[in-house]
Amino acid sequence: MWKLLKGIALSLLAAMLVVGCGGGDDKEKEKEKEKTEENSKKEEEKKEGSDTAAKEEEKSPEEKKENPEGLGVVGNYGKVTVISEAPPFTLEGNENVTYVLSDLKLVKIEEFSEEGKSQIAWGTGTENMDDLPYSVYAVIGKETKKNNTDMSIEFTGVHTMAADSQQIDVITHDFTTEDNEGSTMLGGVKQESQFAVIVDSPDVKTLKFVLSQAFDSETFENTLLEEQQIERELTS
Repeated sequence: MWKLLKGIALSLLAAMLVVGCGGGDDKEKEKEKEKTEENSKKEEEKKEGSDTAAKEEEKSPEEKKENPEGLGVVGNYGKVTVISEAPPFTLEGNENVTYVLSDLKLVKIEEFSEEGKSQIAWGTGTENMDDLPYSVYAVIGKETKKNNTDMSIEFTGVHTMAADSQQIDVITHDFTTEDNEGSTMLGGVKQESQFAVIVDSPDVKTLKFVLSQAFDSETFENTLLEEQQIERELTS
């Protein structure tokens, strides 16, 4: 009887050891499986990242220039592609006013947004939205002005532009007119505004601007800045 009980006990112990070892093997296998799946996921993410970078590299220069920074409100008007740009202009040698003309770009605007349709209609003089062109070319820029005196002055900024041989009145043809704060500047005031005017050709190379006079708002006689011409070359 004792031998029989001893034999049964040894059999049970052996079975328990086998089960225990088997459980350990299962845990190891599970860990290996999880590790393999994790490595596969990392490799897949790495591949996707490489594919994205490759696709970005494959984009043409024109595609990379679509809706970049420096477009201001014009960037809300639809798909905007920068064709060429010109260097900024900074007024020098005048203590009465500070003036900078920057973000000068020749752009193509297409696939108009609802806001864009309204503004382009204004810029093109189109009354019926169905008659809007599929795309337009425009010169855009940003003006930064500051009255460094303690008196009120009249200072418009640029009021006329020539795009090669096409002359344009910037004040009346600017289709971002809600950004226009007028010409009167109180003492010490700084203003920033954007303009955008439609041009006939995407091949414009030279931009010429007429920068207005600045004078005392009360007397209209004390000239603080003489009218002058600014010329800039567009490069792609």
